[in-house]
Amino acid sequence: MLKNGIAYKALVRFSVIDSTQIVRTATEKHGLSPISAVALGRLLTGAALMIPWLSEKETLTYIIEGSNQIKYIASQAKSDGTVRGYVIPKIVETMTNELGKFDLKKAIGRGTLKVVRDLNLKTPYVTPVELVSGEIAEDLAHYFAVSEQLPTAIALGVLVDKNGIKKAGGIVIQILDKNLPESDILEIEKKFKEVTPISNFLENNTAEDAVKHIFGDKIEKIEEREVEFKCNCSYQKAVESLKLLKVDELKEMLNEGKAEVECKWCSAKYYIEKEDIEKILEEKEGK
Repeated sequence: MLKNGIAYKALVRFSVIDSTQIVRTATEKHGLSPISAVALGRLLTGAALMIPWLSEKETLTYIIEGSNQIKYIASQAKSDGTVRGYVIPKIVETMTNELGKFDLKKAIGRGTLKVVRDLNLKTPYVTPVELVSGEIAEDLAHYFAVSEQLPTAIALGVLVDKNGIKKAGGIVIQILDKNLPESDILEIEKKFKEVTPISNFLENNTAEDAVKHIFGDKIEKIEEREVEFKCNCSYQKAVESLKLLKVDELKEMLNEGKAEVECKWCSAKYYIEKEDIEKILEEKEGK
């Protein structure tokens, strides 16, 4: 469940989510190792937090390209309340820091964060920024501060135990007006630190408890909505993807009698029938 709202006379907006089920679903669908699950879980949570502020039919995509073991992470959120994502590779050897926690910074290495806003127009808006941390939350906050001039605080967390994803969640706070007094900003920062790591806080508290702790009676409005991991892939889209292949590749598939297409976003497998391959081949050859 995601909670979002405004505080301090609409000078501040916030969004907070318990994303445990979302991250569990993604981890199970893709068959991820623990550190890959943490990486994708954080980016999925970060994208989910923005759903209340997306315009109708808008799609937001976060892409992180790394230089170390984790090469690529993508998460996508839509205004309809759905998120999906994937990470490459799916299996990565666990790396920990001196505190014994997952070392995402080392696992990702240097790289870039690309933010893609698709408003359902001809060309999506793509904004690349260099990674400043690799911990993901700080990288997203940096993007908002630099590219959208929005002072932003973000916390993202995924707790893993021997049974898998124990807890996951995130919170984002954005200052919409520079007229907010410095004393209020300092108070928000202080309270924000008290609810982080957010995944630990959510073990014994709700998402709403987090924002109430930070803002108290300064909350002007708070709303809630469901967010779920859901992919819009289909058999027909899998068939369409084969049209990108060369004639020789299609003929090879035809000799085998069928083709298997795996959706990168959710790892669903589609087995394309011989008749559908033949139709595409005929179109390619102009028959």
